[in-house]
Amino acid sequence: MGPRKLLVFDLETVPDVALGRALHPDWQDFEDIAVRAKLSAAALEKSQNKSDFLNPAYHKIVGISCLMADIEPTDAGESYHLRKLWSVGTEGDGEAALISLFLNGAGKDTYRLVSYNGLNFDLTTLRLRALKHGIAAPWLFGFKDKWKNHFTKSSPDFHEDLADVFGVRGLKMDELCKMCHLPGKMDVDGTWVADLIAAGKLADVRAYCETDVLNTYLLYLKYKHICGVLAPETLHRSEHQVVDYLLKEGEHQPHFKAFLDRWMTVAPQKT
Repeated sequence: MGPRKLLVFDLETVPDVALGRALHPDWQDFEDIAVRAKLSAAALEKSQNKSDFLNPAYHKIVGISCLMADIEPTDAGESYHLRKLWSVGTEGDGEAALISLFLNGAGKDTYRLVSYNGLNFDLTTLRLRALKHGIAAPWLFGFKDKWKNHFTKSSPDFHEDLADVFGVRGLKMDELCKMCHLPGKMDVDGTWVADLIAAGKLADVRAYCETDVLNTYLLYLKYKHICGVLAPETLHRSEHQVVDYLLKEGEHQPHFKAFLDRWMTVAPQKT
């Protein structure tokens, strides 16, 4: 029997300026914003001007958001029931605490991980930053079977990475969401995170990360439908269950209400 729960997750990160200074002693007196710029310039040069995106080792985790849903077997395949959507830890927790809470929580049950680009970035970053802080996570590091683990592309019961399953290099989640009439990015995107953190707006980053997780989950529902795993009526029911959750939680979580309002605006109108 496979996992009985989904765990949809996403990370938010900022450049690790401390690592930059450790590797470049001549940067010691530079302000953080200058170190960030130099790290980006170095990444751009290393990639021969293709991208300034930093190697995962240079990404300090400042937020982790998750959505948990039950996996329920049906005659047609499966159905999913959203149980909880949250950001790990508190705004006062540092990187080590966030990683420890996430890895320990995810290791207590057998989850099917769902992500967007989690194979290439999120899980790799988690492993590297866990190494930095000496945080044990046997479920993530100890593979009992090299073909069945959270890093193997052919192990959908362990991890389904939506960026990987469609096989389109460089396709952004926001593009896929807009194509599928989902909210996608709203007022914030990943390039804003470092500036928001510098301005002390961690709550905004956590809210943004939670909406990314929502987008990922809704994309996953549509993906499982076209795979034949989620029957049309079950897809409809699962989506309405998300609406009900957002209506309830939106009473005290403004970003959930904003997400729902945007979703209702961009969704195709049925006649």
